[in-house]
Parts: sequence; C-alpha cells; structure tokens
Amino acid sequence: MPKKKKRRIMSIDELYEFCLKNNFAHFNSNEFGKELMVRMNGNFEKTSKDEDKHKESLTPFVSRAFHDHVNLNKSEISEESFNENVPSANFRPILAHITTNSDNELDFGSHDYYVTTDKDGNDKVVYEEQPIGVIDGTKTTVEYDEDAGVNRAVLHGYLYDEYCQDAIEILNRRGTVDCSVELCIRELSFNTANKTLQLDDFYVSGLTLLSKDVSPGMAGSNFKIEDFAVNAETVTFNTDNKLVETLEKLTNILESFDINQKSKEGGTNNKMTKFEELLAKYGKTAEDVTFDYTEMSDEELEAKFAEMFDDDNSEGDNSSSGESGEPSNDGEGDGEGASDPNGNEGESQTFEKIVRTYEISHEDTRYALYQLLSEYEDADNEWYFINAVYDDHFTYENWNGDKIFGQNYTKDGDNVAFDGERYNLHRELLTDSEFAELQSMRSNYAALKEFKETAEKNELHAKREEILANENFASISEKDEEGKFINKDFEKLYTNMDNYSLEDLEKEAKLIYADSNMKTFAATTDKTQKKSTVKVFANVNKSKKDNRYGNLFSK
Repeated sequence: MPKKKKRRIMSIDELYEFCLKNNFAHFNSNEFGKELMVRMNGNFEKTSKDEDKHKESLTPFVSRAFHDHVNLNKSEISEESFNENVPSANFRPILAHITTNSDNELDFGSHDYYVTTDKDGNDKVVYEEQPIGVIDGTKTTVEYDEDAGVNRAVLHGYLYDEYCQDAIEILNRRGTVDCSVELCIRELSFNTANKTLQLDDFYVSGLTLLSKDVSPGMAGSNFKIEDFAVNAETVTFNTDNKLVETLEKLTNILESFDINQKSKEGGTNNKMTKFEELLAKYGKTAEDVTFDYTEMSDEELEAKFAEMFDDDNSEGDNSSSGESGEPSNDGEGDGEGASDPNGNEGESQTFEKIVRTYEISHEDTRYALYQLLSEYEDADNEWYFINAVYDDHFTYENWNGDKIFGQNYTKDGDNVAFDGERYNLHRELLTDSEFAELQSMRSNYAALKEFKETAEKNELHAKREEILANENFASISEKDEEGKFINKDFEKLYTNMDNYSLEDLEKEAKLIYADSNMKTFAATTDKTQKKSTVKVFANVNKSKKDNRYGNLFSK
C-alpha cells in the first residue's frame, strides 16, 4: 500500500515570517512556473433560505473574508489588486472534512489532505476534505469597514443540503464558524521599508470550514518556500541577503553621519527630532549611543539620555574649571578642538579614528546553513528545517518530525562550512509523571556518575592490593616493627599502585622482586666465601718417624 505523507496549507503568517527571515525581493509565478498557496482566515455562517423555488435544497451562506490594505498579519493587498481579484472567487468550492473534535462531536476538520504515490510511483494528492457547496460570484459584495478603514470581501453562495447533511447539522449547532480562504499567489513582493508582504496578484481557489479545535491564527517558523508551492516542487525566490544586509548597514552609517553633520552646523531649517535635540544637549554623537532608540517615545528618550549621560556632564563640568570656579587655562596653546565664541572651529582639529568590524549575522548564518542542507535534502528526498542555531552547531529535522539531526559547523569570515558528519538526535513524548521522573534522574545523574566511578575505582584498587599481597612477593613485602615496608622500592610501588594498570603493576612488582633477590644472593656469597692460602715450602729440617701401624694407636 502506498505510503501517505501528511501535508497542510501554510498560513499567510508563516509566509510573512519566511519572507522576513530570508529578505527576498520578489516572486513571480511566470518566472518560476509555480504558484504559492496560502490560507487567510475569515468567518462563515448560514443565512435565511432563498425563496426562489429553483434554489430548493440549497442553504445560502455568507463569509466575511480577506480585505485590502494591511492585515493584522502584516500582509498587504492594494485596493487595485483587491478589486481586480475578488471576482476570482466565483464558482470556487466550499470544502469541509467531516470528522470528530476533542469533545467527540461531529465537526469540521481543516485543510486535510495527504500525498501518496500511484502504481507508477508518481506523487498523487488525495483530499480528505470534500466540496459541500459553491461560491456564487454574482452575489459577492465589498463592504467598507469604517472602524478598520478597509474594504472587506463578503462572499455568498450555497451549500448542498442533501449531500452535506452533517455539515448543515454542524452549522446549526455551532452557528458562526471559522473558515480559511485559500489564495493562490501569482506575484508578491516584500516591502523592506515598512516590513509588509504585498500580494500583487492572486486568485481565490476555495474556502474551507474549520473545526473549533483549529486555531485560525496558527503561526509557524523555519519553513522553506517549497512548503508554500501548490505542487510542492522546488521554488526559489530572487534573494540577495548580502546586498540587503550591506545596504541596511550603509544606511545606518549615513544616517549617523547626517545627524552628526547637522549637530555641528547648528541644525537645519527643519525641526530637529527629539533624538537630535538630545544629542546636541548632551554634546554626544550617534556613535556614543549604545542602546536601541528606534522604537522609543520622546519621553523614553529623555529619560534614557538622562540615565546614560547626566553623570558624564557633571564630571565634565567639574573637570573644566578650577577649584575656585575660575576658568582653567590648562588648554592654552593646544589648539585641539578649540573654537571661538561664534562657534567657528579652530585652525586645528583632531578626529577620532573609528574602526568598524562587521561579522556575519545570525540570519546570514542560518541562510548559509540552509544552502548547505540542500545537498542532504536532495540525497534523502526530504525537506529539512532548522530548529536552533548555536555558535558552533545547529539542529534540524524533516517535515514529518521523525528524523532529527545535529551538525557542527565552522565560520571563517563570511564562509560557513559543515564540520564533520551529522549525528542523530532523538525526541521522546512523555507524560507528566514520566517527565518528572526523567528530570529527577537528570538531577541525580552527577551523583550516580560519581558513585559509579568510585565503585569502579574501589574494585580496581582491591585487585591491585590482591596482586601485591601475592605470596610470591612475600620477601619484598615484609614490614618492620613500625609497620613500614622494608623494601623502599616496593613501598613506593604500593603507595602509587592506582597509577598502574593491573598488568603493569604485576610487571613492576616482579622487577622489584628480581632485583631484591639478586642483591640478597650477592650479599650471601660475600659472607660465605673463605680465603685460601698455598704453602710453597716445607720444613725440611723436621722429620717424622714412620710408624708401622700408622696413626692407629696414636693418642
């Protein structure tokens, strides 16, 4: 039986997050041969029965879906694009997957479909959601929401009573339900100035009714653009992260230079910003400001400047005058940084040399790792997304979540490279009690490890003592009256026995034993050896009478 691979349609929030992280410039389906599919949220409810006899067994509905201008999810549809593409909803299906919810009640599912393979091995999309109605484009209207200041698409249509009785029952019970409008995007761009995702050209492909358990605002992270493609084949964006990053840094530097120049020249005819006023007040430059001030209000800026630089000013006042309060002439003749009362700079000025060192950003690192991962994706026929990036390694997993890996990497300037082979990681699903037990085991791990090491050390120590206590080494293991080893070499070996392996310890003891026996043998030989003399001359003057019986009767 072909293996099923579950998939889901990504939300517009997930597409926005992907675009924000990857700093892409533009997407056009004509260039890449693919369309992107995303879902946007709305609501859906039944309306009064139509009295037209030709519409019997049809239940009318109304759905307030997407709108123009900027959505809460930071996606933007221009009024022109909105008006042009709203009619594409005509004749599009109303979809639902009838299942059960967490309360075991009959309910809608979500965008439920999976990818399997046919008998020829080709991918085949199988939809679990089925058409239960249709959108009637002739009744589609556009309402202006005064509170939000946007034009909202209001879709009307009909449900098939006889063919979706369960859906009618669910709507009768739940009333208004969440729905998801599926948009196929032909062209989009990302506005880096205001961080909005602009849908330039699209069409409505369908409307899906959602379960009460499905969160319509579900957000995701770490997705690849292939996840948004209609047929899930590879789609690439026209990206240039390096260029965008460099331009942003250059813009910041130029803005800082512009602020400094205005401060030196006494400002411009335009009204100074609060930030510029505070720089002038405290005599600081933008380089002196180390905190992030971009999102601060004027009041917060004043408080932060006072906190950071009030002490500097007070110290500067004290150091610029003598103890009597008279002006100091210590700087006479220096000419550095001097200016006349009219504010003109002196003839000589010194400028501080500023050296800025830029290193590859975290997002650049993540992007480079994704590029390196593409080889694994091709080899494994998988889609991988990165979970977390650390200084020297990162973790990633496949879309199904059943393959998790870790990989070390190195950075050399702007170059990122894998370091060694990837390694497997494992994830377990635990109950509360199992998780608590695991945490307890982890907290006790150090103590258990120390206990194990001590037990192993004691076991080895006992074996070493057994070797040195062998009766073969009795002659070198003798002790004196004070309980000290007589053989000093053996005493040293016994003291340091834990520094030897069992084999080396036995060899060392045998060497000491052999050396001791050689010394003992040499000492014994010296004591027992006698001195012999040779008599060369006899006493010829003294003769002895021979006795016929020898010494038999001698006294």
